[in-house]
Amino acid sequence: GAAAARLFGREGAKVVVNDLDAAEAEASAEAIRKAGGAAIGIGGSVTDLAMPDKLIQAALDEYGTPDVIVNNAGFLWDGVLHNMTDKQFNEVVDCHLGAPFRLLRAAAPHIRAAAKLEFERDGRPRDRAIVNVSSTSGLHGNAGQANYASAKAGITGLTKTLAKEWGPLGVRANAIAFGMIDTRMTNAFSG
Repeated sequence: GAAAARLFGREGAKVVVNDLDAAEAEASAEAIRKAGGAAIGIGGSVTDLAMPDKLIQAALDEYGTPDVIVNNAGFLWDGVLHNMTDKQFNEVVDCHLGAPFRLLRAAAPHIRAAAKLEFERDGRPRDRAIVNVSSTSGLHGNAGQANYASAKAGITGLTKTLAKEWGPLGVRANAIAFGMIDTRMTNAFSG
């Protein structure tokens, strides 16, 4: 997430960075600003029901209607299916699937209204994009990850639905299914 935010900043995007850890969010935003970009950092959990409105409002106040949303937050709480608790399953699914759904729903009125106005004024909307981060676990399953694999498979369905609903408004919707990459989430496996 931080690397993607820095890349967007280098390419000229105005970035709203979110991280569970407020200090990490601000450090990422500061790195973008030091490199000449524009960014703000907002700490807090994407599973907080107030967070989608908080993030969208921050974007609106600072930069205007968002053109790109990257849903990337995540964590692992692995366990074999027959030992997995409801809490373990639900918290991972909520972070990886529920939170992206709620953020997109919060952004919808703003993105849809802007696109409709551009259609009326210019005959076509400006290009916009949604990037939902999935995983190869969502494509193939993974032992010990019924929660994570289910959520990431759900991201595929969410993204395809979004493409059908928002595509006519000029919004591209893509899911990227990474394998294991070096992040804070996966660093737990290297020790």
